[in-house]
Amino acid sequence: MRIGVNSGSLPKHLHELERENSVEALVTAAVEFVELMERLDFEDFKVSIKSTSVPNTIASNRLLATKIDYPLHLGITEAGTKWSGSLKSAVGLGTLLADGVGDTIRISLSTFHAEEEVKVAWEILKALKLRERGPVLIACPTCGRLQFDMDTVVAEIEQRLEAYEEPIEVAVLGCAVNGIGEASHADFGITGAKNEGLIFSEGKPLKKVPQDRLVEELFAEIDRSLKVGRTVVDESKAAEGAEWLQRIEDENAGEMTPERLAAMEAAAANADDGDEADAVTDALVARERLTLDEDASPTAGRRFTRA
Repeated sequence: MRIGVNSGSLPKHLHELERENSVEALVTAAVEFVELMERLDFEDFKVSIKSTSVPNTIASNRLLATKIDYPLHLGITEAGTKWSGSLKSAVGLGTLLADGVGDTIRISLSTFHAEEEVKVAWEILKALKLRERGPVLIACPTCGRLQFDMDTVVAEIEQRLEAYEEPIEVAVLGCAVNGIGEASHADFGITGAKNEGLIFSEGKPLKKVPQDRLVEELFAEIDRSLKVGRTVVDESKAAEGAEWLQRIEDENAGEMTPERLAAMEAAAANADDGDEADAVTDALVARERLTLDEDASPTAGRRFTRA
């Protein structure tokens, strides 16, 4: 049995308290119902406090968890559309679950396609590593280094991954220079540059392919590896992919990426040749560095400070 307390239908005797402190009113209502069940010697139930307000839902469930020992059912009531409701649910339920509060969940969206609610719930649980059924898709935001139609590719890959139950992690990175390193933890991934692309696994190249074959070849590698229970590596194709990646990196060697800056700083600190160290240091100093005046900072007066 589920005892439900909703911000839109509190008992009349709590309406005044609701106007003063809506969180306290929600929790009070829940505790009163729990005490009623206990007086009736019935203890096979869970309790749900739901509000359209994400902060109120978080605060009331945190408080209720300190007052009762029964399972808690989480949800944001009347959350909204598939877009806004998913975001509100992810923030509210994700915060509580990360705190260890909550035993079951329900996503409430304004849609006739109820399966969308289940999908959102699974994605929240997967993001928190509370469930590991089905693939996890990683995709970077677009930037100036992007050289292929990544948003279309991501949409196609996400759709095709719905047919898989294995908890594989798949990455789609738009930048061949940094992408493979940023997704080195992924089971499989792709990245592209101009008319070519690379399929990789756990940070290591698998094969170079034409860009229009990236998706098909990616799933061919996934299926082949899942069938035998391990990543299948063709050494000659992997070597060709590594050479391609090195060429792309060489072409972009002049970019001041964080990795290159770190390497330059390490070289400056460790170089035995004083002239070489001075040259590297001069190159770093020559770059204009941004400094923020805290008094003029747009973050001044906010609840966080920059250390």
